Amino acid sequence: MKNILKICLAISPLLLAGCSGTYETGDYYSSGDVKGIVVKSDADGKARLVLSFDEVANLNADSAARWVAEYDNGQWRLPTNEEMTYMKKHRSLINKTLERKGQPLMLAGFTYYWTSTACSESHTYAGGPEGVKCYFNSNASPNYKARAVRDIE
Repeated sequence: MKNILKICLAISPLLLAGCSGTYETGDYYSSGDVKGIVVKSDADGKARLVLSFDEVANLNADSAARWVAEYDNGQWRLPTNEEMTYMKKHRSLINKTLERKGQPLMLAGFTYYWTSTACSESHTYAGGPEGVKCYFNSNASPNYKARAVRDIE
């Protein structure tokens, strides 16, 4: 009986930790109507930035900005170039959860995801196979995509 009690006491903190609502990059996030992948969390493990499951393709930079402005009544936005760089660095964690949820992978192959950060009047940053670089605003093909992020407060 004492051994069972020791095992239960050893396991209970692990169970509680899994139920505590703490998040790391790549975790699935669901709270109310917000569902996605945790991009960033704070030191306490609270989700701060979530990536949407939805994405659209064949967009130039302006149409990507228009799409995200209308996405979920404007609750989401395009990521900044710094956020896209972070997602590129941690894409394997993000893509594992996207794959488990049956969603298209992000930053895989020759795809480019628009950011909200302009490089010049004619160029905007986009994340692609070589990292986050400047691309012509007018570039549009099935390889140019947008995926929204949402700040969690």
